[in-house]
Amino acid sequence: MTQYGVVLGGGGAKGSYEIGVWKALKELDIPVSTVVGTSVGALNGAIMVQGDFDMAFKLWTNLDVQSVINLENATLLDYKQIKFKDLIAAASKFIENRGLDITPLRKMLVHYIDEAVIRQSPIDFGLVTFSLSDFKPVTVFKNEIPEGMLIDYLLASSCLPGFQPLEINGKRFMDGAIYDNIPISLMLKKGVKDIIVVDVSGIGVVRKVNLKGINVIYIKNSDPLCGTLQFDGEVCKDGITMGYLDSLKRFGIYQGKRYYIEAAEEQSNLCVPLKAAELSLLDSMLDLKANSAAANKLINYPLLRTLLKYVTGHLTSSNIIEAAAEIAAEVFGIERLKAYTWEELIEEILQAYTAVRMSSSAANNAGLIGNLLRSRRLEDLETLDLKGLAAINTDFENQDLNSKLYRKLMAIFVPKVCIANIFVSLMLWRNQELQQSERP
Repeated sequence: MTQYGVVLGGGGAKGSYEIGVWKALKELDIPVSTVVGTSVGALNGAIMVQGDFDMAFKLWTNLDVQSVINLENATLLDYKQIKFKDLIAAASKFIENRGLDITPLRKMLVHYIDEAVIRQSPIDFGLVTFSLSDFKPVTVFKNEIPEGMLIDYLLASSCLPGFQPLEINGKRFMDGAIYDNIPISLMLKKGVKDIIVVDVSGIGVVRKVNLKGINVIYIKNSDPLCGTLQFDGEVCKDGITMGYLDSLKRFGIYQGKRYYIEAAEEQSNLCVPLKAAELSLLDSMLDLKANSAAANKLINYPLLRTLLKYVTGHLTSSNIIEAAAEIAAEVFGIERLKAYTWEELIEEILQAYTAVRMSSSAANNAGLIGNLLRSRRLEDLETLDLKGLAAINTDFENQDLNSKLYRKLMAIFVPKVCIANIFVSLMLWRNQELQQSERP
């Protein structure tokens, strides 16, 4: 069985994502021979080699700034309570100490890291740091780190700019990200040819390496992660979930571009390819036959360009439905970090649509659209509730002239909203057709 090397990038609090990746690799039973990392990637790598996932999850989900940085005044931890005198005091302390004090991080590592277990593990481990004294990078594997000094080297690798530089044997070290934030080169040094690279979009230098003959699987955050110093357990939970779901999608367990869709054994009746009769009704919703060729191009281009971002390859009668479903899910604010079947995702969209229809926003937007159509003030689009717009007149077969005109404007200026509106209309129509076919 193929043994993989895992490269973990640096990024401070963004590193919670790597714990989610680890969870996925464990579930997929992917064998790992070597783990290397920079900065928080080194910290996570050591814990990964140690093999205690539950401990790692507990650590990250209970994290706060005080677990990493010594801040004397707790009000600094809450941006809503920051006081000017606190900022002055913190700045003075920072200058006096030549950086932020990370004694709490050392205490946390002493509590969680078991050097003996890591050294005895069959999984090799390496890290990158940077020597300020010699002004050169230092790359080491666990057998090159002196006994009892693993935590010192972990801290040296993760000593971000702004932190107090770490001193080892009279030499000062700082975060390895200033040399190589995603140290694939360490894997090549060990002759590892099957590599999983985890990139959390951290700030740092990424060195180019020759990957000829190397099998590399990249896993990268699909949405922006938290701030580098946003050490918050609740926020980190989302990072872990994203890392887990992104990894499972990367290995083909889930489908979808933005959402995570389980491959069902049977296709949902709501997600079948577009039929000829439905295409005719879609044309009617945009009143395409009444337009000139130039007008139709102006309407269709933004819609097709948007849909293409949600498919791999060309649009087909099958994948256009799936692409529209994901777009509609975004417009209606459906939770992204969760696994769905296509049927479940569509059901969530229709429930959200129903909630919008029952609220006053849809009626208010209908009035705003009336004013918009009369005044032709396109800048008013920015003031409209997009969910409400997507929920207006979803009767697939009965479209009034104003609805068609509004939909054309949406196609040009807010194509996602137009796609969501048409998708919901189609799903409601299909539901109705299914119910009629099931009647005796």
